[in-house]
Amino acid sequence: MFKQLTYNVIKLPIYFISDNHFSMENTQSEQIRREKLFTLFEKIKQTKGTLIIGGDFFDFWFDYKNVVPKGYNSILFKLEELFKSGIKIHYILGNHDFWDFGSFTNKFGATVHKGDLEFDVNGKKILVTHGDGLLKDDKAYRFMKLIIRSKVAIFLFKLFHPDWGCALAKKISKTSSNYHHHDEKSTQIRKEISTFAEKKWTQGYDTVLVGHYHQTKIDTCDTKKLIFMGDWLKHFTVTLLDENGWNQFKWN
Repeated sequence: MFKQLTYNVIKLPIYFISDNHFSMENTQSEQIRREKLFTLFEKIKQTKGTLIIGGDFFDFWFDYKNVVPKGYNSILFKLEELFKSGIKIHYILGNHDFWDFGSFTNKFGATVHKGDLEFDVNGKKILVTHGDGLLKDDKAYRFMKLIIRSKVAIFLFKLFHPDWGCALAKKISKTSSNYHHHDEKSTQIRKEISTFAEKKWTQGYDTVLVGHYHQTKIDTCDTKKLIFMGDWLKHFTVTLLDENGWNQFKWN
């Protein structure tokens, strides 16, 4: 088990990634996506600082006692390597990888957040949220979220053999992969999330970062910011906060 490194503050530069949705299937396209990630990790090692994962890094994760979901070993190894190089990793659990019960800390030293992450940088208050369930039409989803995160549901899922659990997860993932991610929903998503951000701004937050919806962009209103953290299925989005301020780009 790793002993977590501790810092009084989150160190700059801070790299934000979200919605990578790394698959258990080791296809050629999956390997290309992973290699992109690993080159980003090398960049982070050079510049030091912090990595913040905004959720849904894995397309499916469930903590089995003695079994790692198939196909993830190379990513776990690289995360461990990153941690051992001195990089602090914060991991906000998403709807695809919420069922972590200690593995992310044990395997690669992550500080895991079941809810939102809040911190200050140079007196500016920052909120990072995965963002699932924020839309007004998400009532059914919010109810389902309560059920699948309950102790009863987790206990019942543990009764499945890991092979069956992973197979079921693949089917569920394919069903939910287009959830509110269609381009035609983009305008409505941005409008509703902007309203959410405005509320947070009035509560004293200066910057709000949101995942889940696979949208990209930094929106600025006076001194306040709303940042959509993108994804690693289409956009390969990296959001960076350093001594020069905020920046967002596609990682090539």
